[in-house]
Amino acid sequence: MPGFIKSLTSFFNRSRRTAAFVQWAKEQAVMLSNPDFMNDEIEKFSILDETLKDKRIVFLGEEDHWIHQKTNYRIIMLRYLISRGWRFIGEEIGWFDGILIDKYLQTGQISGLDQVTSYGYTGNRRNDREDSQGGILGEITKNYPYIEFKSEQTRLAKDIYNQNARLSNKIKFFGFDINTPGEGYSQAASLLNNCCKELKQLLKQVAGETVEEEIVRLNQLLEHLNINITLQQQQEKLYRQLVHCLSSIRNSLTYFLSANSAENYQQLNKAMAIREKNMYHNVQYILSEMKPHDKLVLMGHNRHLSKNINNIKRAGAAPPGGYLVPSLGTYLNKLFPDQVFSIWMLHNRGQSAQPFTQLSKSYTPHPQSLNTALAQVGPVFLLPTFSHGKRASLLHKMTNIVGIYNQVFQATVSEQADAIFFVDEVSPLQQ
Repeated sequence: MPGFIKSLTSFFNRSRRTAAFVQWAKEQAVMLSNPDFMNDEIEKFSILDETLKDKRIVFLGEEDHWIHQKTNYRIIMLRYLISRGWRFIGEEIGWFDGILIDKYLQTGQISGLDQVTSYGYTGNRRNDREDSQGGILGEITKNYPYIEFKSEQTRLAKDIYNQNARLSNKIKFFGFDINTPGEGYSQAASLLNNCCKELKQLLKQVAGETVEEEIVRLNQLLEHLNINITLQQQQEKLYRQLVHCLSSIRNSLTYFLSANSAENYQQLNKAMAIREKNMYHNVQYILSEMKPHDKLVLMGHNRHLSKNINNIKRAGAAPPGGYLVPSLGTYLNKLFPDQVFSIWMLHNRGQSAQPFTQLSKSYTPHPQSLNTALAQVGPVFLLPTFSHGKRASLLHKMTNIVGIYNQVFQATVSEQADAIFFVDEVSPLQQ
């Protein structure tokens, strides 16, 4: 009986805390229309103006890459951020895909998006060896919703293009993730043609070479560039572009080699560390191109953009960094203390178009999770998390959160995100 009374008391205390939190959140949240919040006025987000004035980097995190509402969330938040001066926008896609998207934003030639590998383009693949994704990640290529993903991404790109067309200080778009094998050679050849034609022979793919041999060849090319003092001194910018381009090709192949040999998630962790360090490399390059007053937005998964991934429990079988190196968000948050503002998109129920057959495509409410508490606040809203009032205590302690694949992880939300963008019900990507 004492145990039952203790449990009952705990239940009522928890219920009172949740009710107080819900009431507080209703008073603080920026409520948006439902289910389509695309026409909401961006001035609703002006409550963030004061907090953002001293920030240089904004994370736009999402919990699931394969839901329709993610695109709406990105569009409306980018409209607001661009109106406040943010001009550098990075996404969790390959570096060379980012170059193609940026070209569309500058020229309006939308046909260029047909060559984005993340959207299903296969024209860069080698025909002398099998370079498909293998290992435990092998099914992602076979089941990926390329048509729907491209449609959603094109909708996002068109909206950014329309905004960019009205700006004198143009937007710079880039991808900060790894590339698929075969990507980047045309860009590297074009750069070499402007300075080192004699090295183009070393760039050429060798028929029948293995991935390991290709990595060795690229390292040799980088070594040749490293000793080219004349190029470094007379064409410094071109030299830096070349080194980054070739490093991006090599780093992606190194990831590919590691990931394809992984037969379980524990083995995949090494590849996840390689991938995350390549993300550092790409973002650092962009930061080196920015002026001190320029502002950066990064779009990707919440855990890639976690401010302190070490304090997330059950972060995943092979999370960003693979438990071996910090997430990109953690790395940047340490590098730029007090200059990062993070938004996490969360949801409660619905369906996803995620490609893994062994993992859930459905989201169901989980009792005692932050998601179910947020669902009582409203269908779609933005909620700042930096209040220290007693009623907001649910945000300042370790709590259950329903994440991708309907799996529960634990985190202190206010430590990871400065605001939550919540959508109660989500649906799969749309064509």
